[in-house]
Amino acid sequence: MSRMWWLRARNALRRRRRHVLVLAVLAGGALWMVVQAWRSGQTFRGDLYLNVGAALIMTLLTYVVLNPLFRELQTASIIEHPRLDRDALIERVAQSRETVAILETWTSMLEGPYAARFAEALRCALANGAVVRVLLLDPDSPAVRLRGAELRRRDASVAILNNVWHLARLREQLPESSRARLRVRIYNAAPSVQMYRWDGKAFISFFPVRGSTFDTQQIEAYVSTPLGEFVADRFTELWATAPVRDLADCLTLRLCLRQAGRELETCKALYVQVDGDWYIAGRDLVRNVARHGLAGLTVVLDRPEVAGQVFDLGEADELAPEVYHRVVELFRAKYGLDGRNDTENRVIFNLVATRLSRAA
Repeated sequence: MSRMWWLRARNALRRRRRHVLVLAVLAGGALWMVVQAWRSGQTFRGDLYLNVGAALIMTLLTYVVLNPLFRELQTASIIEHPRLDRDALIERVAQSRETVAILETWTSMLEGPYAARFAEALRCALANGAVVRVLLLDPDSPAVRLRGAELRRRDASVAILNNVWHLARLREQLPESSRARLRVRIYNAAPSVQMYRWDGKAFISFFPVRGSTFDTQQIEAYVSTPLGEFVADRFTELWATAPVRDLADCLTLRLCLRQAGRELETCKALYVQVDGDWYIAGRDLVRNVARHGLAGLTVVLDRPEVAGQVFDLGEADELAPEVYHRVVELFRAKYGLDGRNDTENRVIFNLVATRLSRAA
């Protein structure tokens, strides 16, 4: 609770840092001028310092009085839309030069006919120097299952993993100078609000009990308004506490292979989760299984949520058919696997927890 209070206070100060800086400069300048006028006495220079100092004080008072009025005007400029204006969103994101922020369960802007155009808009924003931050819901969290049940006709986990694939493909196409400014995290809290932000404005909507946020009422508002600040605070809190903190962690899992107490290799693997269970695949895994066999081969994952936990390896295709087909479906959605690079030609292993221990 104290951490959340500190985050809110820090966010409030960060949002108003421009105002605080202006006030500090004006106040400091006025004080310095008055002190210099007092030191100079009844001279031309002293009068000049005094006049300039008085002018800065008047400017400071004017700013203090008028700034709340400007905020009221921004609040009055809130626009309501019956649904998300996708074309307008694409255009405004492409023109962004400072920040793009997306808070969603998953975004259908990366689906169907809008996917290519929205990816291009994100590419343009990154080329303009903007930082793009995307928050997606954990595809194996209880919250995503609840949201999927509310939508009835959508498989929310598949939709989220497909978003991850689109963002990974976008990152691969970016120049090296832009890749670090495309940031993706996975949060696991209950979704309550949607936000598409471009620089100082955003489309905001609250999740309906039934149906998609894209088809419900949207509010277009400045981020500096009370509503905009509320949603921006929510985004910052989720961003700061997200367990999966970058796109690389979304896509690959770092693990250590062991056998008979001996460390064999540290490598990376593709992965999905289904009902809390881990499923992994990768050439390094297949190579080690072929060389050492499955018997006694264990895995330790480099993830904080399973720190110190040891897993046995099993072959996923030996599980119940409905479980295996679900795993294959999620792998296809997350990594865009089809045709030549299908999961049918990829060995998938399931991890079975054996015991808790301290990583050596």
